[in-house]
Amino acid sequence: MHKGDSIMTIKNVTVAGSGVLGSQIAYQTAYKGFSVVVYDINEDAISKAKERIKSLRHMYKHDIAATDEDFEAGLSRITYTWDLAEAVKNADLVIEAIPERPDIKKDFYTKIAKLAPKDAIFTSNSSTLVPSMFMEDTGRPAQFLNMHFANQVWLNNTAEIMGSPKTDPDIYK
Repeated sequence: MHKGDSIMTIKNVTVAGSGVLGSQIAYQTAYKGFSVVVYDINEDAISKAKERIKSLRHMYKHDIAATDEDFEAGLSRITYTWDLAEAVKNADLVIEAIPERPDIKKDFYTKIAKLAPKDAIFTSNSSTLVPSMFMEDTGRPAQFLNMHFANQVWLNNTAEIMGSPKTDPDIYK
């Protein structure tokens, strides 16, 4: 993360979890010009993520008149890995979109807390679990919040943001 004049610039985004919504979040982020790393647990999950993301082409063309060149540019900004350390090593922002199970999320945050840059912001795409449940597991409660995206993010281009009592107001903004 790059700080200047108290404005944080996010350039490198890691999306952890490449299911339906995780893939949409990853591609939309890349489509909008960010460098994106898609992380999932194994080679099979990554292979499915690549296909899921490529399958968005028709919807982007139909729904928002994206050209093939626009779509390819988005694809060119995505890399994929099942190595967690590799996935988060340059992250300014980590968007977690893994299963809605507290045990899995707690384990994930405990691991990335040791691997990600100290300034990285961690967010959860959770729709049912509040950030206070995981803020201590992140090792950086002031830099943690929920950022829940709506399905078909290219159309709904909205995210609900929810901090915890410990979320830094600047991070929230």
